[in-house]
Amino acid sequence: MNLNNLKKTVPAKLYKRGVDYFEQGSVEQLAEVATNRWNAIVSGTEDYEVSINVRKDGTVVGSYCTCPFESDSLCKHEVAVCLAIRQYKNVNGSSAVDVMAQLKTLKKAELLTVLEELMEKQPAVHHYLKEKFLETGEMDEEKARQLIRIAAYHAVRNEFIEWNRIDQALEGVEEVLEFLEGLDSRQDGEKIIRLSLLVIRECTSMLHIADDSSGEISSAIYESLEKVYVALAEWPGEVDEATVDRMLELLYPHILFALEQDTTDAASGLLEAVLQWSEKGDFASKFYAFIDKVIHSREMRNKAFGYTEERFRGYQLWVLQQQGNQEAIDAFCTKFHAYPAIRRAQMWQAFAAGEFEKVLQLGNESEKLDVKLPGLVLEWKKIRFKAYEKMGNTAAMIDLAFEFVLSGEEEYYSKLKSLVDAENWPKVQEKLLPEMKNNWRSLPLYLEILKEEKRTDELLDYCRKDISAIEQLYPHLLADYPHEVNEIYTAYIYRLIDQASNRKAYWTACQKIKSFQTALGAQAAAGLVEEIKFMYPKRPALLDELGKVKLK
Repeated sequence: MNLNNLKKTVPAKLYKRGVDYFEQGSVEQLAEVATNRWNAIVSGTEDYEVSINVRKDGTVVGSYCTCPFESDSLCKHEVAVCLAIRQYKNVNGSSAVDVMAQLKTLKKAELLTVLEELMEKQPAVHHYLKEKFLETGEMDEEKARQLIRIAAYHAVRNEFIEWNRIDQALEGVEEVLEFLEGLDSRQDGEKIIRLSLLVIRECTSMLHIADDSSGEISSAIYESLEKVYVALAEWPGEVDEATVDRMLELLYPHILFALEQDTTDAASGLLEAVLQWSEKGDFASKFYAFIDKVIHSREMRNKAFGYTEERFRGYQLWVLQQQGNQEAIDAFCTKFHAYPAIRRAQMWQAFAAGEFEKVLQLGNESEKLDVKLPGLVLEWKKIRFKAYEKMGNTAAMIDLAFEFVLSGEEEYYSKLKSLVDAENWPKVQEKLLPEMKNNWRSLPLYLEILKEEKRTDELLDYCRKDISAIEQLYPHLLADYPHEVNEIYTAYIYRLIDQASNRKAYWTACQKIKSFQTALGAQAAAGLVEEIKFMYPKRPALLDELGKVKLK
């Protein structure tokens, strides 16, 4: 294949698409990166990297493209690049210049002039050289920032970083994180924290212009948060007020930035990390005031929902609990009683103190306050259950366990069974199962109970009402009801066929015949196929799909 006979050697459709890409100017950054090897970017639905090996006489001896096209032919992107190479050679002549040989003849001043001109005309060269110069020497915040931004800059196409360029975008981040791995948190704690904060900030900004469906950018953020946490946990020497003030001042703008960007939980992570220091001294008032400062910041006030403020109020309560001033704790809980997180913390504090009546009181109050939030109501009831358990109130536990089972909470079925006297259990179960059967939340658990206790007559009754269930439940029915299974399974397949209006639906119905065969055997399946052919002689698509069913 030669650059001059592409039209004859490439399929017409591919050649035409390649011409379209070439004429639309989609071939970018064309360069002869080595003797006879050309690289370029072709912009389409996304950017594709293309490499072409072509001899001096125009013969194409190798090609590569990052698009998913698989064939012996050139793809449309490779065709476009070949046309661009041909045009370049026609304009500039085919005689190659040995660039390295020419450069070697230049003096230092002449080389510097060439390099200066190149950097002015090609910004990418300037960034490349800057990155190379950053590769040596000690890592500081400015160097780390440059490494991260240069790598991200190289990965950007049309002001966005596609999913398949995330690894490239994070090359600088990875280099900084590798450097941090070599530091000792007990000696370089503050440096680890400062560089980790920089990674968090840069990656958070990157999230706004990147497809992070792989989660790699977010992972780098959480890895850096972990480094901050460990560095503060292993902080060398004594932690005094001056050190706490310095650290809070360092973290404050980063917490506000994370709140403003609102893409990760970095703000909470940073606060949780520094609150470890509450165990190193009497800093409760300082931490409480700092959290209050964050809560009243413009960044927090601009948030549409109150979940984050609720979490931060929870941190304030934790600080007060560490301080141990019960009067202050009670006043705080009264003031912020509307927040579920505050009531939850109150309940568990009362639970730990053995104040189970208080737990029950708070639980009942919370159920009324959060009546429109079923998930929270269930949580409060479960806490009440634990309180009743500690108090030995079996009757109250039975009532709640019964309610939980009707909500589909499987673990509470065995608890309920253990709480009820053996002689009374059949009566309770007979009351429970009909209610479960008619409740969509408890229906999966209801079927599991029927299977476990081999209540096959009730399983069969259920399948008669919902014939599609036979596909999952037939193994539990075959031994006792083989004819009924055949009848219901057949009705299920016929219903699928009757509802079908296209070949795909027929295919789906025919696939069920394979599972029918597994349940009832090859002879029954073959008989069903012949019966269906007889019943639907004027449905060619169905008959065709039936012919494809492989029966053993």
